[in-house]
Amino acid sequence: YSLLIRKERNKAFRKGTHDEKKMLKGTLFLLLKNAPKLSDKQSDRLDDLLESNKTLCTIYMLKEQLQALWDERNFDLMIAALDAWCQLAKKTRILSLINFADALWERRVGICNYAKYKLTNARVEAGNVSIGLLRRRARGVRDTDYFKLKIRQTSILETHSTIYPEIKLI
Repeated sequence: YSLLIRKERNKAFRKGTHDEKKMLKGTLFLLLKNAPKLSDKQSDRLDDLLESNKTLCTIYMLKEQLQALWDERNFDLMIAALDAWCQLAKKTRILSLINFADALWERRVGICNYAKYKLTNARVEAGNVSIGLLRRRARGVRDTDYFKLKIRQTSILETHSTIYPEIKLI
């Protein structure tokens, strides 16, 4: 979604008058930052920007609604909320937002599985990084069975330090 915000802001900047460009300058961070984390000055500047640009206002409001979707605890309710969000996005007639909504809808099952498992790709990617580091440290793999054992060893949480057994790690 941040790429969509970036593109729409750049489009507004290119089409804008001198005063509009002056207002848009330096606002990307404000559009991407979550509202509760904005200072009062930043919040006022964002409000001025959103009042002056209807497209960016629509995109920003939909961004906040999409973030609320992740708080849903039930798979079916999350699908319903995602469906409602996609319908809203399509009604805006903003092409990049419509394309984004279509992409989300195509991947709705995988996205809404977050409500069931509360698991993102971060853990999988961390595992892939660990395997890559292990392979790089070994300078190649000759014995695949041993390599599989080393992968399993890295995925097991250590409760005690092997060097200092009296120190608990967890």
